[in-house]
Amino acid sequence: MKLSVPLAALIVVASLLLVAPSANAASLVPRVNEAFRAVHGHNPTPAENAHWVTRVRRGDKKTFNSLVGAMAWQKARAGGSSVDTTATTKAGKVNGTSTTNKTQLIKNVLPLFVQIYGKDPANADKVWWRKRISCNEIKSETQLVNSMKFHKGKGVTKGRNTICGQKAATAAGLTQRSVSGFSDHPLGDTVRIGLQNAGSTPVKVTANGPFQVRAGSDVRAKLDAGNTITVTHSGGAYHIRGSGVEVDDDQPIRLVPVGGTIMQVTSYNDKSTSIAGKNYNRFRGTIEVRKCSDCSDVWIINEARAEHYAKGLAETLAKDPAAFEYYKALATAARSYALYHRNVTGGRQQARGYDVGRTADDQIYRGYEFEILVPRLSKAVDATRGIIVTDKGGDKALITTYFSDSDGRTRSAKEAWNTSRFPHLQHSVSDPHHASSTCRGHCVGMSAQGAFGLAKADQWDFKRILGYYYKNTRVVKAY
Repeated sequence: MKLSVPLAALIVVASLLLVAPSANAASLVPRVNEAFRAVHGHNPTPAENAHWVTRVRRGDKKTFNSLVGAMAWQKARAGGSSVDTTATTKAGKVNGTSTTNKTQLIKNVLPLFVQIYGKDPANADKVWWRKRISCNEIKSETQLVNSMKFHKGKGVTKGRNTICGQKAATAAGLTQRSVSGFSDHPLGDTVRIGLQNAGSTPVKVTANGPFQVRAGSDVRAKLDAGNTITVTHSGGAYHIRGSGVEVDDDQPIRLVPVGGTIMQVTSYNDKSTSIAGKNYNRFRGTIEVRKCSDCSDVWIINEARAEHYAKGLAETLAKDPAAFEYYKALATAARSYALYHRNVTGGRQQARGYDVGRTADDQIYRGYEFEILVPRLSKAVDATRGIIVTDKGGDKALITTYFSDSDGRTRSAKEAWNTSRFPHLQHSVSDPHHASSTCRGHCVGMSAQGAFGLAKADQWDFKRILGYYYKNTRVVKAY
């Protein structure tokens, strides 16, 4: 096919390709609009931005050059269109009313989704829509298009999991439902926790089982338990040494456990103040070493499933086993907070490559060591698996701030932070079980001391506690 692109556009693109450096996804995402303007001469719409950001994040385009080239190709191919929405079927155009054979209709899920949502579907989205076609709940393109538009109107990319005759999964009396941005993984989406800025200090990592050494997505070595490697960053590249490995690469280094392997960052110090010799430096999930995209920091990041993350939290904890509903409320609030930042805001520290930090600025996180030390919290996490706080419709995750103790009442977000955002936090409520005469924390959202009292003294369950502190909300099982 011979393509025609305006000469001026080609000149702009060519000049950019001459000077644009390579970039990883974290640094390339902020440049999507820049690339788009170079090709189209104006900023992208939200849908166009979402389409190209999704392609960068999933690794389709890894450099500024390739991103600009893809945009120019798409513009030429689609006669000026910025997103590929041309999708036809054997029965006619995508918005036609003809019945399409099942195999073809399943194939059309992807282009139809992109056309309607303006972005690529997650794997869980594709599985859900194709399952509905396979079991004959959706039999035509018209039904598929109309159903997608309906769900888009609700702000979600798929519906409940009670499809094709499947019974609803329940936990704590809650029906599982689809929440915008969330996958169906039984341990939740991965949360990226910023552990420490290592700077120029070598990062030393070992494990109690087999693990892989990856540069970006490429596996560069496979190591057994007890092997140790060292990662540094200098001269624009990452350097891996030790245990027979010698790798230099420009992609972030990922140390990925195989099976149930626990990773240990031996160069990382987070020592206990109450247990002699205890260092909280063991973690479930992947350890990543990543240079900040707009600064000189080199961060150690732990990428763990939401349920594993919640078990490693060292937030305000009562030692009374009689208040189990308190632990469940705390586990739910902590899970909701992390997944809100992961799935709604895109992470609190995007340039540094992580969703939440490991300090009280977000939530105190100590990883696998704390999971072992505080089994009552792990039990509460298991009892509330997948449960989060959402808006009243149960469709969107909310931020669930909490703090240690109040002086007798909580504060609204307006009073404490002078913001009218977050309607569920715009209420000051009585905190009858407070133990302090002064506030311990920001006082917005749930009081840990108050929640403990409501659970133990007043025998409230965790759902009632959460509804008391987070007004006009709903507690749902998201996965």
